[in-house]
Amino acid sequence: MKNTMKKTAWVTGGSSGIGLELTKRLLKDKYQVCIFAHAGIEQAVTDLQKLSPSVCGFEIDVQNESTMDAKFAEAVTAFGTPDLLINSAGISIAKNFDEMTSQEFERQININLIGSRNVAHAALPHLKQAVQQGKRPKIVFIASAAGLVGCYGYTGYCSSKFGVVGLAEVLRMELRSQKIDVAVVCPPEVDTPLVEEERKNGSPITAALKQLGGSMPVDKACKEIYQGIFSSEFMIIPGTQARILAKLSRVLPDVYRGQIDKKLDKIIERFAS
Repeated sequence: MKNTMKKTAWVTGGSSGIGLELTKRLLKDKYQVCIFAHAGIEQAVTDLQKLSPSVCGFEIDVQNESTMDAKFAEAVTAFGTPDLLINSAGISIAKNFDEMTSQEFERQININLIGSRNVAHAALPHLKQAVQQGKRPKIVFIASAAGLVGCYGYTGYCSSKFGVVGLAEVLRMELRSQKIDVAVVCPPEVDTPLVEEERKNGSPITAALKQLGGSMPVDKACKEIYQGIFSSEFMIIPGTQARILAKLSRVLPDVYRGQIDKKLDKIIERFAS
């Protein structure tokens, strides 16, 4: 089953959303791909094998590093060490802070942030082995524009994604000398099953405010993300609106916050009337 002539990618959260779309693109580019997720693995693998037989799947829980140790070892047996690791596993709970339980807050931190740490830590021995084999492996964390700028109704999500960006920043420095590259993706709202579910019960104020960063179809967002992954960029921000917003928040933070406050006041007034 293993083909050492092909490059290998591991994708967590690969059974749906951004992870699934990136997996399709990797398979089209002749990668061997192992997808990892907590659900939907069998159906995803069945569908992906229509594109290429070079795909396999493993059920994991990113909150439990020990389960990943075993599954990553199986993945190496299947396709060899990874050239690319994409951590796309994540959740979002769109609730105001006073409505969110501590369990909901912690769940987002545990899956999005601690999970990112666990994935990277469990994969690191295999990435180091890949370097010894002459590869230059890369870790790509899927964070969010909500990891760069705060968003109303996203206390848990923003906290976790800000943490992912920080984690990626430090690993970029620490792993550089070990010849392991790191990148982080900060997309605006992307039309995935996660977002569709959120729209059913989420705050209309949150939905309105998020449009400042724009909303992207998953195929368009992933086209830009995919190009960014194979560039030298550290921070990959798909979408012109999102890039402008992120730059404004960094270069002119007071101006940015003033504009956000004005927009937020108008939105709240509209929904209150």
